[in-house]
Amino acid sequence: MAWWTLELITTGVMVVIVLVLGPLIKRYGKSYAADVFAANPRTGKSYLVLMDVAYYLIFGAFVLLTIQFDPPSDWDETVNAAQLQGETIRIAGLLLLMGFLHGLNVITLPIIGRLLSLNRRLDDDIESNSA
Repeated sequence: MAWWTLELITTGVMVVIVLVLGPLIKRYGKSYAADVFAANPRTGKSYLVLMDVAYYLIFGAFVLLTIQFDPPSDWDETVNAAQLQGETIRIAGLLLLMGFLHGLNVITLPIIGRLLSLNRRLDDDIESNSA
């Protein structure tokens, strides 16, 4: 197999991972986000939409940044073990990035939910005091 065939396959696999895992994570995370943003569901939905856009931008950028248009100097014209390892590392890097960002979001989401609900309460208090 030619080096560029492996490159196309790897890039295709990465795009499929982003398109499949993104909605899957969102689907299972909706109930968690609903619990976090129970005091302000509309803000929670807006926050989730913004995070989805940010995630797709980050993952799309990772895919684009790792595409190779010329074979590196240590690659052969036909695929060898070093090339397979390099492409496996690209896919693993994407999965690691997705997992890290998802974990970071799970940890920080309650903090953000609290801050946004506190902000709303302060706005409501200011409005009730001025009326």
